Amino acid sequence: MDMSATPDRFAVVIDDESIILAGMEIMLDTWGYQVLAAEDVETVLAKLPGCPLPNVILSDYRLRDGWSGITAVRAVREACGVTVPAIILTGDTGSELMAAARADQIRILHKPVQPNDLRRQIDSLIAVG
Repeated sequence: MDMSATPDRFAVVIDDESIILAGMEIMLDTWGYQVLAAEDVETVLAKLPGCPLPNVILSDYRLRDGWSGITAVRAVREACGVTVPAIILTGDTGSELMAAARADQIRILHKPVQPNDLRRQIDSLIAVG
């Protein structure tokens, strides 16, 4: 990832399934985003210093090593020092997740998510963010 040029848009993507992660990275790249994509939160936090401030965080809900999408978003936001707009992609519909997401101002999208729907959600988050 070349960080020498300042991108118009920068996204952080966390998903522990490498094929999904690769697909998200390619899709966001075609939409004009520079992407920091990783299979775990620790990798994102290690690579984040020196990167532009993210426009959006996209995370799967169930991650490795006891992390959830909620805790991942909190960690990235804390590292950035601002409340970066965030979306969690999940199949989970539990009320506990929904309550936690509301409390942290995180948008939930239920899988499967169509690319056009995801793009609209990202664009609307960035517009108000």
